Formats: sequence, C-alpha cells, structure tokens
Amino acid sequence: MIQFNVFPGGKKKIVTFSYDDGHPNDVRLIKIFNKYGVKGTFHLNDERADFKARKDVLSEIYAGHEISCHTSRHGWPSNMPKASLINEIFENRKALEEVAGYNTVGMSYPSGDFSPEVEEALSACGIVYSRTTVATMNFSFPKNFLEWHPTCHHNAAMPLCERFMASVDSEWSGPLLYIWGHAHELRCEDDWTYIEKLVATVAGNEKIWYATNIEIYDYKMAQRALRVSADEKILYNPSAIDVWVEKNKSDIICIPAGKTVVLDK
Repeated sequence: MIQFNVFPGGKKKIVTFSYDDGHPNDVRLIKIFNKYGVKGTFHLNDERADFKARKDVLSEIYAGHEISCHTSRHGWPSNMPKASLINEIFENRKALEEVAGYNTVGMSYPSGDFSPEVEEALSACGIVYSRTTVATMNFSFPKNFLEWHPTCHHNAAMPLCERFMASVDSEWSGPLLYIWGHAHELRCEDDWTYIEKLVATVAGNEKIWYATNIEIYDYKMAQRALRVSADEKILYNPSAIDVWVEKNKSDIICIPAGKTVVLDK
C-alpha cells in the first residue's frame, strides 16, 4: 500500500507561517524565523507606501522566504467587478515578480474575502493557492488549495503548537501546522517575546519540514503526479521535484525527479 503521507527527507510533519500586507515589522519577524530555522510566506500589497519605500531591498529582506500576492490595493475581492479583480491580481503579480525574480503564483485573500467567483478569477490569473482567514484549529491539508484554511491566527497558536509538537510521532493528529497573522500586530516587546516563544516552540525538530506555502503546494502537486503501477512496484516521478512515499506503513521511498524506481517487493 502506497501512501502520500511523507514529505522531503521522509518527514511526516510540516510547519509553515504566513503574514499579510507587508510591513517594516516583517524585518524583525524574519530575523526570528531565520534564528530558529523556520520559513514564512509574506503576502504583499504593492500599492502600499511601505512597499514602494522598500522596493529596492525587498528581495534581500525576504530572501529564503516566499513573496506572495495579496492584490495591489487590498480591496474586498467579492465586491469587485471581475475585470477589476483580475487587474488587481495581475498588477500585484507583475510588481512582486519584478522584485522577487520568480513567479508569484500564491496569494492570501485580503480581508479574508473569497467566493467561488473570486476563485475563478484567481485561476484565470495563474494563482494556484490562496489562504483564507478561516481557522480550522486542526492540522489538516486543504481539500482545495484556493481555499487554504490555516490552523489558526498566531494569537491563538500556542496551545495548538504545544499539541502539535506533542503529537509529532502520531499519524492520527494531522501533518500540517499553519499559522498566520500580520507583523504590524506585533506592537510592543511583550508581543515580540510571545512570537519568539511561539516560533521556538515548533522549531528545531528533525522530524518536521519547515516550508513556505509554495513549497508545500509544489510538493503536493508533484506527489499527486506520481505514476504508480497497478502492482505498486514501478513508481515514476514526472516532476522536477524529488518525492517521497510510504509503502506498507514501514518503508520510506524516495523517487527522484524525472526518475523511475522499481521495487522488488
């Protein structure tokens, strides 16, 4: 029996962080992330004054993390004509890609506002995932990456982080801890003390993959694209990403990018 319940290096758990709007506080937050070896995705509005003032240094600020879309001007997507929304997304993508130097095909919904019609517009613009603000309070993967519900906001995260870390070895607790927030909510030293303690709680565990949103999406798509023979002995990976699977709840198998692995049992 082949299962897609393992991630790079054969790890079985994932932690990711996601922060909206783009704010000077991102710099201090990223220093904390880097200190503890976790990764974040930062969803930026390019028409904000903060973005324009820091445009020349943004690629350096967010190095090692993900720059992702949030529309240009942070409107309410479901209240816009579809053409206006498409323009907001495309202009945001163009501005971010100029800064990032890579395709920005992820997003979070400004004000958490989404609908089926909004999702259609995102797909037309090449967006492959978008985070909501609907807290699942669990550790599940999204059924629809255009409605990627996070585990919780960082203000409610500490009990969930402790629960997640206590169940790292459990296959029943769910694989993904997803925390979101705004760096501008970190207003005083008590807030910064809290967020560093939160990050430290989930960091440094060799059984956890610390990833950005797009890394998680790309890996899951590569995993789903894996071609498995009827007898589960021939595994072909057509993607450009190494993929791991678990066979018979015991063997962890890596199928390198573009390669075929033939099993003898």
